[in-house]
Amino acid sequence: MIHRIFVLFTLTLSIFILPAGVPAQENEIQTVTGIEIGKPGGRIVIPSLGDPKSFNPLTSNETSSTDVIDNIFKGLIEYDPIRQELVPELAETWEHSDDFLTWTFHLRKEVKWNDGTPFTADDVLFTFEVIYDDDIINPAKDFLKVQGEKFEISKVDDHTVQITLPHLYGPLERAIMTSVDIIPKHKLQNAYEEGRFAESLGIDTPPEELVGTGPFKLKQYLSGERVILERNPNYWKQDEQGQRLPYLNEVVFENVPDLDAMDVAFEAGKTDAHGIQPSKYKRFKDKEESGNFTIHDLGIALGDAHLWFNQNTGSNPDTEEPYVKPHELKWYTNPAFRKAVSHCINRDAIIKSIYRGRAEPIYGPLSPAMGKWYNPDIPKFEFDTEAAKSLLNEIEYIDRDGDGVREDPEGNKISFSIITNRGNNIREDTGLIIEQSLKEVGLDANLQTVDFNTLVTAIADSFDYQACLLGLTGSDNPLSGLNVYRSSGRTHQWFPNQESPATEWEGQVDQLIEDFLATPDEEGQVEVWHEIQRLYGENQPMAWTVNPKIYLAVRNKFGNLRPTIIRPRVLWNAEEIFVKETPEAPAETKSLSLILVAVVAAAAIFFFLGTRKR
Repeated sequence: MIHRIFVLFTLTLSIFILPAGVPAQENEIQTVTGIEIGKPGGRIVIPSLGDPKSFNPLTSNETSSTDVIDNIFKGLIEYDPIRQELVPELAETWEHSDDFLTWTFHLRKEVKWNDGTPFTADDVLFTFEVIYDDDIINPAKDFLKVQGEKFEISKVDDHTVQITLPHLYGPLERAIMTSVDIIPKHKLQNAYEEGRFAESLGIDTPPEELVGTGPFKLKQYLSGERVILERNPNYWKQDEQGQRLPYLNEVVFENVPDLDAMDVAFEAGKTDAHGIQPSKYKRFKDKEESGNFTIHDLGIALGDAHLWFNQNTGSNPDTEEPYVKPHELKWYTNPAFRKAVSHCINRDAIIKSIYRGRAEPIYGPLSPAMGKWYNPDIPKFEFDTEAAKSLLNEIEYIDRDGDGVREDPEGNKISFSIITNRGNNIREDTGLIIEQSLKEVGLDANLQTVDFNTLVTAIADSFDYQACLLGLTGSDNPLSGLNVYRSSGRTHQWFPNQESPATEWEGQVDQLIEDFLATPDEEGQVEVWHEIQRLYGENQPMAWTVNPKIYLAVRNKFGNLRPTIIRPRVLWNAEEIFVKETPEAPAETKSLSLILVAVVAAAAIFFFLGTRKR
């Protein structure tokens, strides 16, 4: 009887004092070194402006989707922003032939999909098959061709894949890292063969059907509210003590309507990380200690913000009406018109009034933060309304009826709407400054705000818009922007998916991109990109605005959280992040707690024994 009571007491007590996590049982999973050992459990809440548009890792091209997807799906190679180098992910090692035309990738044997199915070479081959399918529009396609030719992908064995190139492709490793998230053949092959792949991983996909190899999997999506990810129990990494990663139980993307609401949510403790607008830096800096958070200065943004006009020469296949009215298309395709608009970007006013001085003017497609890749000598169309008026006069866009609005030579009033995403007050305020300058030179511009997904549909699918003010997230290497710079690229924003270059200069850029891809040394690659930027500067397909400094506030309760300038700024190492333990209680408090536990346990035991006796 005494023995039975002791066993029951021990089991009862263990419920209260054993840790939530347990060491991983398998020995064949990767051990992550050099991180702080964490405690399993808890969650991190990240704010998100807008819902995801899709959960499809190959077709998604907007951050509201990719910020979520990046935690569910992984590629062969990853980028470590702290070490600033490419690192193994689903491919454990790889090597190339002496002529750089044959690359062999050795896949990890321990990896499983989050439904427990083993990951194999068949999944890699299936992924490339889908990417290369001409009927499936996806940004990855732009990274995985050289001189217009596809790579040849073959299976050596279940855990070895070979890529044979038709021509030298200098940045192959970075291209694989940038564009290829591996998808599960066993879950998606049927949908692909039935022609349903593009919509097979939509936002209505049941969580159990969203199968990836990342540290988290979908738990719940509530439209307009939040996306909840939960830990993947089959994830293939562990820490040095044998605890399976990730540490966190959940990652939550909390939908907020606008940037002001994002401020309030962080101040109220509802979110754990917050990108601070430069204009509000002092407001949050003053609360840093009392709010128990730290503000990280990440430097000037890698991306760029810009205004462009719809130059798509195509027609709506349903209505057969042109996407852009012919007389408007003449405006937008005229380089002098675009240069005049660039002269109307009052960058100093934007920096002073919106960013409180914490930003820099930009005049081309690459950020100064990109270091050697950035060309500082490109043409700069600085704010100058007199220069803008002169250019417009030269092409005979003049005010013919005295109403303050210019007309083209055919008498059409030059009037257009600029769309931007509602809820981003920085972009809205920037748009108002630009709108005012354009009106001052006689161009009837009108800012129009729409929700983000509506905007994405307009610029990528329906092409039903005139001008757009938006931004790109950027990277530390221009390769990630090939789908922007190529005339055939899906994100060649002013005229995407061109069958052939619409202008001579775009054809020159296409050829320079091929030169870049065929250049094995980085010094030569840099020279090519300086020339690409010169062509962009001379032709002004976009009017660039400013790049802000990036400030990120993060709660102090997290371990292994190391924000970087590259997206995803907080969650790039999501599997390693953990919630720190609360400060240890005083000894007398702990003693009282143990006594209380013992009393409760003893009472439960005697109640149990008494019940059995009756």
